[in-house]
Amino acid sequence: QLEQGKQWYIDLGAAGEMDGLLSALAGQHRPTSYGGDPMKNPDALPTGRNLYGFDPSRVPTRQAWEAGKDAAEQLIAAHTAKTGKPPQKLAFSLWSVETMRHQGMLEAQVLAVLGVEPVWDAGGRVIDVKLLPRASMQRPRVDVVLSATGLYRDHFPNAMKQLAKAVELAARANEADNPVHANSLRIAASLKQRGVPEAAARRAAETRIFSNTSGRYGTGLDDAALATDTWKNKAEADRKMAQLYLKNMQYAFGADESAWNTKGIAGADGVDVNLYAEQLKGTEGAVLSRTSNLYGMLTTDDPFQYLGGIGAAVRHLDGKAPELYISNLRGSGSGKVEGADKFLAKELATRNFHPGYIKGLMDEGYSGTLQVLDAMNNFTGWTTVAREIVRDDQWQEFVDVYVRDKHQLGLKNWFEQNNPHALAQTIEKMLEMARHGYWQADAKTVTELKDRYNDLARRFDVQTDNAVFEKFVAPGFGLAAVLPAAPAPTRPQSAEDLVMTPPAPPPPVEGMVLKKVDDNEPPVPPLALFGASLLLFAGFGGGISAYRRQA
Repeated sequence: QLEQGKQWYIDLGAAGEMDGLLSALAGQHRPTSYGGDPMKNPDALPTGRNLYGFDPSRVPTRQAWEAGKDAAEQLIAAHTAKTGKPPQKLAFSLWSVETMRHQGMLEAQVLAVLGVEPVWDAGGRVIDVKLLPRASMQRPRVDVVLSATGLYRDHFPNAMKQLAKAVELAARANEADNPVHANSLRIAASLKQRGVPEAAARRAAETRIFSNTSGRYGTGLDDAALATDTWKNKAEADRKMAQLYLKNMQYAFGADESAWNTKGIAGADGVDVNLYAEQLKGTEGAVLSRTSNLYGMLTTDDPFQYLGGIGAAVRHLDGKAPELYISNLRGSGSGKVEGADKFLAKELATRNFHPGYIKGLMDEGYSGTLQVLDAMNNFTGWTTVAREIVRDDQWQEFVDVYVRDKHQLGLKNWFEQNNPHALAQTIEKMLEMARHGYWQADAKTVTELKDRYNDLARRFDVQTDNAVFEKFVAPGFGLAAVLPAAPAPTRPQSAEDLVMTPPAPPPPVEGMVLKKVDDNEPPVPPLALFGASLLLFAGFGGGISAYRRQA
């Protein structure tokens, strides 16, 4: 085992990736390798080989099902402990790359909370799902809403079919304590009142899987959450983020494949109903899995786009944000369920605020500065769409670590030598969150950040396309524009004292003045005219010579 461990350590250096790339470009054979996170699956090492995933029809595997059942009960117990009551509706964010790593543990959680189990053939492929009798369960079923990324939609249609059938089975189980059945009846009745035919209303009411339209990817929140100049306050931002998310992620994928990729459902009045929004109403918690030891909450914008997007949509629909959970599957077994706020706080403490991690970024030079900026952008995204999991002290720590250099790592010189614009943009995000009130920054900090930004802008020609921020950061504007206190009056003030003395009128603006030229002024001397002619001729000759050389 010691020798194996040494070999894994060597393989982590990724020394074979360049050779693998060059040989592949040369059309040579590359040995195949099963991919995945090397900490969870050491067989993924060494890298540089031709990767393959696994058979999507095996989702979830038998092992993933057993672990997922335990994780589902952990999730229900965690939510009950946090809120005081068991959940009746949970949302899950399904990612392709995550499923490839955990082999269907999140899908297993979905099936388990519904009270449905997979059926495998002799080869381990999922060929069906079956409803568990209520008497065999220790708790009621839990309703689900599933948000699939565009890649998941493309890579795992078989899993989506089985999940859609599982929802249909649970929705048709007429049990007194079955929220899947109750919610489906409620939505079907609402749709029929709007003039939707009964069969179509029932089919729509039993649909719980939604994604982008085929061929499209992303929620749109990656850019919108950072466009802080497009809203005036948090209420407007909440509305815009939620509406954008619901618009882009409303395409339905239910049990009837012929109706896949449909957008909403039209009532008798011709107005489309956003079915995804209808299903999300009443969601009490949302879950995202994290399986990789490399990717966390701030390494990409996808976590806040998808999990945060669900939270923003539910807050908009219900007036209250759901609890956000991380199914932490980085270790072995069934993993553990953590609140997204605690998971994010732990990541900040062990990565972004840790001097050892920052030293590693500094070794990468320009690339390291981009990692700092990416983390700040993604933290801003989380703050915009799910401010419930972000704390003021975390924003302050970003200032202390990266602007004030609390660890004394020489960050000021590092940024200025490698990429001062990255630091300026990082500070811009800090100030924008303070301007909008997401972060309750003190006046001293805001002033310091504005001064640092203006210093960078002056010395390194930093530009911003945010005109509102540009005005805010200018001297005399924004939170930092604290005027000096007026001196105490030496006598009681009267109404006349409050009337400002009008300023002195400005001096008149004068332009060019036309004067009459004296006809008796002496003419230009002939010698001066001759000299000017020589200069003009020399310049003309030089221009012709230069033109000939260029030709």
